[in-house]
This record gives sequence, structure tokens and C-alpha cells, in this order.
Amino acid sequence: MTPLGRVLIADDEETFLMATADLLRREGFEVDTVRDGETALARVRDASYDLLISDLEMPGNEDLDLVRRVAEVAGGLPIIIITGFPSTRSAIASIELPVAAYLLKPVAFEDLLARVRTSVSRFQSYQAMRRAEDRLQRWRDDFKNISAMSTAGGAGPAMPGVDAFLALTLRNVMGSLTDLEQLGQALNKEGVNQHPCQLINCPRGSQLYAAVEETVAVLEETKSAFKSKTLGELRHKLELMLEHN
Repeated sequence: MTPLGRVLIADDEETFLMATADLLRREGFEVDTVRDGETALARVRDASYDLLISDLEMPGNEDLDLVRRVAEVAGGLPIIIITGFPSTRSAIASIELPVAAYLLKPVAFEDLLARVRTSVSRFQSYQAMRRAEDRLQRWRDDFKNISAMSTAGGAGPAMPGVDAFLALTLRNVMGSLTDLEQLGQALNKEGVNQHPCQLINCPRGSQLYAAVEETVAVLEETKSAFKSKTLGELRHKLELMLEHN
């Protein structure tokens, strides 16, 4: 079974650490455990996690040092702080950091589990949207390069053939579908009906619309250089999608 997400727990209290890890594993999460801030930071640097659960009072997290450093090396990674020694100072400091929740020990596992599910789901959605945004940018750059090569004529390097152009297009289309599938899976875990852009800081629909418009424009500009029925059909489908948006 595919894990629901990968969680790192950092706590020097052995009983809480192992019990919480076991309970989360039973719920379907992949869980790693460490007992100090330095080891936690090294794990975050070397591996990909969807959530960090951190004790407030443990070696390597003095004055929220671990939380601050994680924000620098893994920006966006949500952090749940669990402490048996709450203070107004630490609670206020947490507001300025990527802290998804500030919970007091002993914490009911049902409450922690709800926070874990929400934090992991939203971070996975955020990651999926970032991948989609990056892919769209690469796609636009590729089309710009092809367009420039087609207008350069014999002055520049040889233009790519229709097969290469189609391969580029299909590769990006399939990659985008994969990104959307991963986004849908992340949102389904949370069971929400909101548009993902209402949940996280992600590319707005206008950016996606503009990217498709630019793709259509490049296909139109290069149709004389790449005489292909398949490309014409692709352009037509994209135009229909824009009309019905």
C-alpha cells in the first residue's frame, strides 16, 4: 500500500516518540524518528518529508532553532510543535514560522491525527501545484525556443523535425496529466470541495490560461514550418478548451 505521506518525528521523550510513530504507521503513514534537532535537520536535508512533528524542549531546538533552520533548508515544509512546557513567548514565535499547529502534551491521538492528515494533504497539494507551475514554464520555454529556431531559417542550427516537436508536446502533456493526478490524490485525502488555489498559495487559473494561449499562438506561428495534421488537431483542441473555459 502506498503511504499517505512521509512524516519525521523529533522528540527526546522515548515513550511519546515510539508510541506516536507506531500509531501513525498503523494509519498508513511512513514515519522516521530522531531524538534531537541536529539529527532532524540532517534528515530534512537528505530526504523528502511531508511533515515534521517536533518537540519544543529538546536538544537542538533551543529558542525554536530547529524550526527556524528547517524553514531555511526546506521552505514550505509544515511543522507541528508538541510541548509539555508551553509559553506565551514560544507560541508567539511560532506564529512567524511555518508552524501548522501548536499542541500541548498529553495530546489526544485523534486530534494529532486530524492535524497530521490536513498538514500532509495541503503540503502535497502545494508540491503538486509547484511541479505543475514549473512544468508549464519549461513547456513555454521549449515552445519559445522552437519558434525562434523556425524563424531563424538557415542562419541557426537545424530545426527539429515534426517527430521531435510531437515528442516534446506529448511529453509535457503526459507530465501535466501526472501532475494533475497527484494533485487530485492529495486533495481527495483531505476530502475537500474547495478549489486548490483556495487552500494554498498556488498559480492562479489566469496563469494556466495564459500558458495555453501562448502554446496555441506558437503552434499557429510554426504551422508552416511543421506541416502536421496531428499538430493542427492539437491546436484545435486547445482552442476549444480556451473557448469553453
